[in-house]
Amino acid sequence: MNINKGKEWWMGASHFQMELANIAKCLLLGVVILWIQIHGNKGCFEEERLALLDFKAFVGSNGFDTDHLLPSWIDDTTSNCCEWERVICNSTTGHVTELLLNNTRQYNIESSSFYNDENSWCVNLSMFQQLKELKTFNLSYNHFDCSIDNQGCERLSKLKKLEVLDLAWNKFNNIILPSFGALISLKTLILSCNRMEGSFPIQGMFDL
Repeated sequence: MNINKGKEWWMGASHFQMELANIAKCLLLGVVILWIQIHGNKGCFEEERLALLDFKAFVGSNGFDTDHLLPSWIDDTTSNCCEWERVICNSTTGHVTELLLNNTRQYNIESSSFYNDENSWCVNLSMFQQLKELKTFNLSYNHFDCSIDNQGCERLSKLKKLEVLDLAWNKFNNIILPSFGALISLKTLILSCNRMEGSFPIQGMFDL
């Protein structure tokens, strides 16, 4: 009898120790999560930083002064892209969630010269495919066009968490439409003043 009681006590004590260990693990995890929430993430992800710098390089390759248009976008590994203008990150995860690239060239959009400008700015949208946590994307008032590189248009479909997409006042045509079908989280799509053809709903469009 004493042996059985000893075994029962030992088994009970072992079970109690296991429970304490599990509780300690949960408490430690809770402290880590709380610390991250309080202090936030201290930097952006490298692949996202490089994607943004690709856009800066694209702007510069078209003859524009990027140091004036995007002064905080510095090609330095110590530069936190979450602190750059036009970029908003999730304070906990550090992922880019909003990208506001409207009127990147900072034209006077109240001037008639902007609206009469027939020149397109050919952009490869594949440079943004690394921003997988992006929820809001504003590319309005840029005269962008991706008809030369259809694959660049298609890469827009990689942004599965995108909820708001503003493409107003660009020069996109129907080629870009199929990419919208894969944007499963999309709630708001603004396409006004582009070069779409056909009556609404345009063929290739989808129901939002």
